[in-house]
This record gives sequence, C-alpha cells and structure tokens, in this order.
Amino acid sequence: MIFYYSGTGNSLYAAKKLIDDNEKLINIAEALEKKEFTYELQDNEKVGFVFPVYFYIVNDIVSEFIRNLKIKHTSYVYAVITCGASISGAGGQLKNLLSERKIHLSNVYTLVMPDNAMIYYNIAPEEENKKKLQTSDRQIVKIKKAILQEKTGKISKSILTPVLLGVYHRVKGTKKFSVTDACVGCGLCEKNCQEHVIEMINHKPVWKKEKCSKCTACINKCPKHAIQYGRGTKKRNHYYNPYV
Repeated sequence: MIFYYSGTGNSLYAAKKLIDDNEKLINIAEALEKKEFTYELQDNEKVGFVFPVYFYIVNDIVSEFIRNLKIKHTSYVYAVITCGASISGAGGQLKNLLSERKIHLSNVYTLVMPDNAMIYYNIAPEEENKKKLQTSDRQIVKIKKAILQEKTGKISKSILTPVLLGVYHRVKGTKKFSVTDACVGCGLCEKNCQEHVIEMINHKPVWKKEKCSKCTACINKCPKHAIQYGRGTKKRNHYYNPYV
C-alpha cells in the first residue's frame, strides 16, 4: 500500500512507478477529506509514503493525515520524499509523526525531481526538466529494488525543522494569488486544487480560503498562464509532470 500526496504530479508519477499490481494507491488529500484513516494490511504487506518536501518539512496535509492514521499489521514502512535538491530533516520529522501513531519508519529515500516552486523563484526550463526526469527514472528503479529488499537506513533530523515549520505557516496565505484577463474560465484550477481553496465565481477563480499548502497546481497547470502570485511570476517558467 502506498499513500501519496502530489501537487504537480512528480510524487504521483513516482508512486505509480513504485507500486506493484496488487497494491493499493491511496491519495492522502482525498483520504483526509473523507476522513478515511483506518487501514488493515495483508501479511507482510509493505507501506509507503510518497510526497514532496515543502520548505524542507512535511506539509500540513500529510502531517494531519498521519496524525489520524491507524494501520494494523505493519511490516516494512518506508518513505520516498521528492524534492528539487534536498529533503533536509523532513525524514526525521516524518519518523516522529509516525512514531506517535506507533508506526516504525524503516527507511527514507530521497528522490530528486524537477522543481515546481515557481512562486518563489524561477525554475528550470522544459528541456532541463526532461533530463532530470530521465535521471529520476533511473533512481526510482534503484529505490524500488531497495524497497523489495526491505533495506533500512539512518533517517536524518534537523534542528532547523521547527524554524522552517514556522516559515512555512507564515507563507501559506492566499492573498498574493490573482488572475489576469488571459483567463478563459476553464475551471482547471478549481478542479486541480486538492484543498478546495479555489471557487469559480463569474467564470474566474477566487481563492476563498486564507491558507493553502502551496502545492502550486493552480498556477503551474493553468493552460493560459493566467494565474499569478505577487509580481514575480509573470515571466517565470512553469512545470507539471508531463506523464501524469
């Protein structure tokens, strides 16, 4: 069984590559919304968590889901955390969250994939991202082999995690989101928002909540590049995984 969270598709892509035919793939955001927290496993069934790192920490959606999670008969538990460069102490934070639910995390695998955080800085162009995806494909093969062998490893913590959590919570506001006249009212942003932060009003997106996880699905997947965040995103590259 693999629990995944994905904004622009990288972690979903990785989860689909890692999962076996007889395993279940659980969308964390959907399970959280439906309050589906209890899962019973088959004998020796592995449990995986696949999600992106935000600000070098575990985002609030994944954290809240885990704080309510109930799993029976756990065997080997692992995590694959996707990132643009590093996960820092996110693995240690995840280990603590799972420990509170009496779930032992055996290993954390770091998977470098294209960065999507264009609301903060410019990200790599399309051709560079294609090459990075090819590299990540090779890494996924290695990770899957290690999972099958149930390899364990040291899970790193960081003394900066509490500070980074504070920064993350301060930037979760939605006030800087806006939409230009290029918007055609297609509604994809509303559909792609897993937290239901966006509502289409008069054929235009409106951010109806004060906080969001900053998954960037709305801005990166907008077909007209009509959604902006502050003043800096107009000329920046966009990214979403082209294979999901």
